[in-house]
Amino acid sequence: MSEANYSVPSSESVVTDQGKPMIGLNVDVAVEESGRIVTRMNIRYSDLMIQHGALPVIFPPGVMPEEVGADLDGFLLIGGDDYRCGMKKPDSPPPRFVGVLPRREEADLAWAHWLLQSDLPVLGICGGLQALVLAAGGDLVEDIESELDSDVDHRVIETGTIPRHDVQWSGQLSDCPDQGVFTINSSHHQAVGRIPENWQVLAQSADGVIEACSDESGRCVGVQWHPELMPEDQLGHSIVERLVEAARVRRGIRLA
Repeated sequence: MSEANYSVPSSESVVTDQGKPMIGLNVDVAVEESGRIVTRMNIRYSDLMIQHGALPVIFPPGVMPEEVGADLDGFLLIGGDDYRCGMKKPDSPPPRFVGVLPRREEADLAWAHWLLQSDLPVLGICGGLQALVLAAGGDLVEDIESELDSDVDHRVIETGTIPRHDVQWSGQLSDCPDQGVFTINSSHHQAVGRIPENWQVLAQSADGVIEACSDESGRCVGVQWHPELMPEDQLGHSIVERLVEAARVRRGIRLA
């Protein structure tokens, strides 16, 4: 496997003092007990962008990517519940299936399809990774517990805790750590199954579950875990930093 050839563009001859890179984020849609429909997002995602020096710009459903994409420098697809389009039998939900609301699913997939065709650096976290994979033609393991013979705790609902486990990192993503074993957190019952054509696996857990992958160039990257919830996650935060740095240089080029 060759190293993904997308790396942070050279900043030589580019005006880099153009302010913080603007990184878009999608949001969740939820129905409150009162019946009110709201958009919401775990503040840890926007904090993650701010921590790494980016300016988060949040887009609710109804804002079309082609309306605003040209003004962005990168994009983060956040995590969430399950996508119905990822089901092989839509009328027979797998165990533990909790679907996102249709407005979110429609918006997320619109962003994922548009981002795949764009030149923006992209990172998907958990469900965001799964949205990219589905949009690119891959599929999902719909329920790890019932489909795979695994003794790795990928999610623990009963205790409300987020388990951790090791992953084998390929080292094939530029500007990130070399090959090795890293500890990550885990909060998902679905996972990437068949990766899209011309994508590559970047990390796997001991049971073979794909924990990170990217398109062939390395421009679109996804991780199944949650760096925003784990400050000491060296691998995850290096991938986030890679996104922000690529967005920063792209902003310099865009505004030069």
